[in-house]
Amino acid sequence: MGIGPILKAVDVPKGSFYYFFQSKDDFVVAVVEAYEEKYRQVREKFFTDMSLRPLARLDAYFAALEQEYKAAAPYAGCIYGMIAQSAAGRSAVVLDALAASFERWEKSIQGVLAAAQQDGDIDSDENINDLTASIVDAYEGALIRAKAKDGVLAFTRFREIGLKRLISPTKLNVR
Repeated sequence: MGIGPILKAVDVPKGSFYYFFQSKDDFVVAVVEAYEEKYRQVREKFFTDMSLRPLARLDAYFAALEQEYKAAAPYAGCIYGMIAQSAAGRSAVVLDALAASFERWEKSIQGVLAAAQQDGDIDSDENINDLTASIVDAYEGALIRAKAKDGVLAFTRFREIGLKRLISPTKLNVR
């Protein structure tokens, strides 16, 4: 869908849109940045909760995302994943913004996993960068699968089976 039908539906003239955004790609970047800021705050809330051990913080974060997904299903999803699915047709400015957002999201998870590793809850030889990428990949895949057919079940499987196995089946719920 182009920007024209969207602007028409909300009764906004194209000129007004282009007053704020030089291009559709600039608009997409602004959407990605706003989305990233919202979820940065969510991560900060959970990842800085020192009353929980690191892996319990990560579990609480994904539990909150699961609840948010359930409340908004079937329309819930992740902007990053939705844009990435059409990445081949996107400009470099959109791809760069998307890559940077994924990178910052992963860095925040890496911090939690590194703390868990320091606490001995993740093996010291585990590659935290690869583990983080696997978690993000599994999460995004679950959201795609949820839209395809499995609904909330796909997200629940990610959290209850996939996340636990990626990290350690015996250590995720450690408090």
